Amino acid sequence: MLIKNWPAVLSLSVISVLPAAAYASDPANLPLPPRGFDTRDASIPHGKLDVSVSYPTRNYGMRKVTVYMPPGYSTSQKYPVVYLHHGIGGNEVSWIGRGSDEGNADNIMDYLYSKQMAKPMIVVMPSGKMDGADDFARFANFGDVLLHDLIPWVEKTYSVATDADSRAISGLSMGGGQTFNFGFPNTDVFHYIGPYSAAPNTQQPTQTIKDVAAVKANVNLIFIACGSADGLIGNSKNYHDFLDQNNIDHIYQIEPNEGHTKTVWNRSFYNFAQRIFLDGGATGSGGAGGAGGAGGAGGAGEGAGNGGSAGDGSGDGGGVTGGGAVTTGGSATTGGSATTGGSATTGGQVPSSGSGGTDQDTPVTEDSGCSFSVPGSNPGTPPWRFGIHLAAIAAVLFRARARRNRG
Repeated sequence: MLIKNWPAVLSLSVISVLPAAAYASDPANLPLPPRGFDTRDASIPHGKLDVSVSYPTRNYGMRKVTVYMPPGYSTSQKYPVVYLHHGIGGNEVSWIGRGSDEGNADNIMDYLYSKQMAKPMIVVMPSGKMDGADDFARFANFGDVLLHDLIPWVEKTYSVATDADSRAISGLSMGGGQTFNFGFPNTDVFHYIGPYSAAPNTQQPTQTIKDVAAVKANVNLIFIACGSADGLIGNSKNYHDFLDQNNIDHIYQIEPNEGHTKTVWNRSFYNFAQRIFLDGGATGSGGAGGAGGAGGAGGAGEGAGNGGSAGDGSGDGGGVTGGGAVTTGGSATTGGSATTGGSATTGGQVPSSGSGGTDQDTPVTEDSGCSFSVPGSNPGTPPWRFGIHLAAIAAVLFRARARRNRG
């Protein structure tokens, strides 16, 4: 039963940050990452890489995978896992800048940890195509391997948590298509879904999302990204439109003037990685904003943000983040602007050295790569915590009222 008078117990300053609408059609407009976020920095700790190790499959023999472990990896801790997929011209080393060089996941994770902007996690980067008549079949055939060979092997070999709240799926181009195709039919396996620049192997949303209620109940974050100049943007927009039409929270990030490029993929992984597995948020000064409810995402708080989260934990409740970006249909920000789809003004991602962002702007063409081509810092005072929790409650009630009014 909706309690109509809850706003009366909240301060005006808290109410003022609530979003104007529960579901927005506009892109998130997240700021550029800081310069150097995807390059190797000798002055910070580095994670460990197991490069091109072999694992057994039931039907395709031994296959290759690269595994990134965070600095200080210890078997005394159980880590969440993101399964990160390459594009059509890539393999298990493409996300670490080798081979077709489609991304720099290891450098990005090192950077995020150095700024206390992400929860420690393991990144699994498989060779994501099996045998088949053509590329579409080869990438499709990996779905069974991922679910029944690779995930069990990872969970036997590394110190990882084995629940769906501790698994994410992500990828670029053909790997973005795999993320859509494997993620949405298996929301009992993956609670975080992040496709970038999805290629034509992407199935239609009506094929992959058979149960809208299950997606709302199970998935904590959907992050869809693409370059505005990418000729394949329709694959991403189809899902954005479908999710909007079905009131499913998600972030829709469009990188302005970018095509099917490594720049988009590195920025996308940077934005995705800091928003997953937070549960209470990464800790430390300038840490990531905490996670909201399903689909609501805590934003980056590399600046002086107070980055706390109060996601309600229900299937479709958006949380309140401190110093984070506003998601599409997601969370209000504490101390930031509450414009729907915009970015926070306090504690958001702060580019350094001028314009910020990556310098790697060379497109990956059909011939050279992918052819389809927390609480953050401790709030410190009880009033802060109290205000954050009240704001979360107000956000949930606001969204419930909006749904009721639409119905």
